Amino acid sequence: MLRLPMQESPSPSAPTGQEPSPKSPGEGPPATRPSAELDRLAILYRQMLLIRRVEEEAARAYAQGKIGGFLHLYIGQEAVAVGSVAALKDEDYVITTYRDHGMALAKGMSPKALMAELYGKKTGCSQGLGGSMHLFDREHNMLGGYGIVGGHIPLAAGVAFASKYRADGRVTLCFFGEGAVSIAGFHEGVSLAALWKLPIVFICENNEYSMGTPLSRSMSIEDVSMKALGYGMDRDRFFADDVSEVERRIGEAVKRAREHSLPTLIEVRT
Repeated sequence: MLRLPMQESPSPSAPTGQEPSPKSPGEGPPATRPSAELDRLAILYRQMLLIRRVEEEAARAYAQGKIGGFLHLYIGQEAVAVGSVAALKDEDYVITTYRDHGMALAKGMSPKALMAELYGKKTGCSQGLGGSMHLFDREHNMLGGYGIVGGHIPLAAGVAFASKYRADGRVTLCFFGEGAVSIAGFHEGVSLAALWKLPIVFICENNEYSMGTPLSRSMSIEDVSMKALGYGMDRDRFFADDVSEVERRIGEAVKRAREHSLPTLIEVRT
């Protein structure tokens, strides 16, 4: 049933026929977002929801013994992957840790290829030989999940060096956990990136636990981004509770890398 809006009665204190006083800012109806922005937010939300549902099904299959090896889920960190990849171009590179399911999906890998890999099938993204920790998708420039903590960070610096050498305008995102910050590979990769001014963004996904070790027992300082100070590198630090905020903050570093070939170290708390 369609109801017509009711007319407001004049205020008792105002004479009849007197124009009501203008409303102050904030008293009117809430502003609406442009449809194009709503469509984009819907896409980002769908990507995050896809990651969550795939991870839930993977956890269920693992508990049933249908998936072998290890299974490191990305539940709770969906906004990091989706927001970060949203700040990239399709040709840009992503390298990440063994917690790689969400990043692979955000970069464009199909859920079918991902699940087939977890099940050890030949139709998987790595022909069933890599499993959960070694997802790889050359078509979408997802250059792998890596099982050795911190071992992939110098590799990411190498990818960025290749981009600078070829002048192809591509940016590399390198993801790792806070447990990798104390590994030699982290310092080697970050040091060379700063020295050679490489187009790379190092992103520490800090979930406060290196597997089972709390942050307070693995790092002398809580702020991972402060490590950038020792290498004269730009840094940022924020909580990943808003996918749009992730896209904006990572986007600033991506722009710095693409336009000025300067690296950035970012700590994202999850």
